[in-house]
This record gives sequence, structure tokens and C-alpha cells, in this order.
Amino acid sequence: MKCPGGFAMGLGLHLVTVEITGRCNLSCSHCYRESDEHEDLVGFDLLLNQLAEIKPYYITVSGGEPLLLKDVFYLAEKLKNVCQKLLLTTNGILVRKFPRDNFRVFDDVQISLDGDRDTHEAIRGAGTFEKAMDAVRYLSGTVPVSIQCTVNQTNYKQLSSIVQISKAMKTVPKMGRMCGFGSNGLAPLWDPHLWKDLLQSAIGCGMLNDDPLSFWFDQRKKKSCKPNKITGGCTAGIAGIAISPSLDVYPCVKLRVPAGNLKKQTLKEIWQDSPLLNELRDWRNLKGYCSTCKFVGICRGCRADAWARTGDYLAADPLCWLDGDS
Repeated sequence: MKCPGGFAMGLGLHLVTVEITGRCNLSCSHCYRESDEHEDLVGFDLLLNQLAEIKPYYITVSGGEPLLLKDVFYLAEKLKNVCQKLLLTTNGILVRKFPRDNFRVFDDVQISLDGDRDTHEAIRGAGTFEKAMDAVRYLSGTVPVSIQCTVNQTNYKQLSSIVQISKAMKTVPKMGRMCGFGSNGLAPLWDPHLWKDLLQSAIGCGMLNDDPLSFWFDQRKKKSCKPNKITGGCTAGIAGIAISPSLDVYPCVKLRVPAGNLKKQTLKEIWQDSPLLNELRDWRNLKGYCSTCKFVGICRGCRADAWARTGDYLAADPLCWLDGDS
């Protein structure tokens, strides 16, 4: 991933998710967070100084539900000073409680939507669909808005509905896979060929995604793949990290294996020296068909999903429809 000069300080850390709170006002059935992860961010000044040293290109303000934190916009203004692009993820429930102009600090507000009314509310609870839609309408014309769907066994047939809703509301539709089982028992997809069809369909109708397997539908990327060189794919520990409210550093928001803690080490030290992150960066450590796949340099599989389903973040991607000889 190439970013403008001056950012990431040549270290390659371009994507940082900052979880400013573990609290949430919903209990979604696909959520990966543990029920006891409820604290608010501690040591913000320490975090800010560490981020200022590295200057990641993208920072995503996340949670929990970040709008539960009363200082969310103050923190956002500070974070915007140390990055190029600032994003917010929210379920939309609390958006109307704040003046529209407060959201201008963000370059994108991503609102969760998991299907039509019945499907969305089966996952997130009664009344949540209309509140999400109302949040989109409220922010329209003030800040770019995107709609994010987490694909699982309950809603995978709803992608076309989400695209239709998104186009009608002039937002950007996005999708991502659910990794492992949700805290309330909701199951992820298990069929790799179904996932292939869903990715192809989503890409065909203009739905954005960051799934490492999506390279398969981009001939330019496939042709640019070079042996022994990483040029794309899963960003966990390679181009991105997540930072929890307690300042634990993870390879990504869904791979909850700590690489360090900012109260004990600097972010630069963790990024450069963490055994976990360095293990993820060496594709020769991968196992199963990922270890022999000729497309490893532009994919590497989803490390979070491998970990969630097998307990091994180096295992083969459970939704890959290829094998090592493909």
C-alpha cells in the first residue's frame, strides 16, 4: 500500500484502528468482543504521542460504540492531526444526538447495516434498522457515509438488498466476512465456494470489500504477483494494527492476540520488534495450502479468520476455494 510521503515514517504502518471504548448499546449476535471488554480508553495522551511519531495514513475510530464516549469528537479532532484520513464506525443509534457539523472531522462515517429490516433486526435488535437509516439521512450532505455489512449465515442472501438500499441513499456499500462464531452463537459462512460467489457478485455490483481473497477477481493484481514479495492481501501486522481501550496492540480488530501494550513499550518498538507481528510478516510461516499458494504475495489469507476457527493464526484461510497448485 503506497501512501503520500511523510506518513508512516517509512515503517509501513498505514492503518490503525483505535477502539476508544469497549462499551456498546447493542448486543449483536455476530460480535466478536467479550462481554467483559467494557472499559473506556485509558492514556489517550500517551497513545496520541505514539501515533504522532509514526503518522499512520488511516485511523479508524471504533469501539464498542464510539459515540457512547462523551469526548469522542474531542479525541477525533486530536487524532485527525496525526493522520491523513480519519474514519468512524458506528451502529448509528446515537448519531442524531450530536450536531451534524461535529461529524465533519471524519473523512468517512461507516454505519452498520446487515440486511433488510427483518434481517438487520434479527442480528442487532428491534428498532435498529430505522435508526441506522435515519443516521444515514441525517448525515447525508455533511460527510461521506458508507454502509458496512458483516456477512454471515443469517444475511448472506441480503447483499443485493444492501446494495439497493445504499444506492437509494447515495452511500458507499461495503462488506466484510464474519470471523468465527459471534458472542451470541451466530455462525459464519463455512462454504468457500459460496464465499467466492458472494465476493464475485458483490464486486460486480460495486460493493467494496477488503477481503484478501478478492484479488482473484482482479486480473491486474493476479498478473502483478511476484514470488517472495508482498504487494497486497491481509494487512494484519503488515500494514495495520488495532489498539484496544486498555492500550493492547493487536494485529487487527478481529485477531485478538496481543502483540504488546503501549504502557510497556512504544508503538514503534511493538511494530518493529513484536515476535507476533514479525511472524505474520514472513509468509514462509503460513501453513496448509496458504504455504504453497503462488498468490501468497497478494493474499496470504485472512489471518483473523484462521485464528478464530482453528486457534492458529498461521493456518490456511478457511474460506479459500483454491489450493496450493492453483
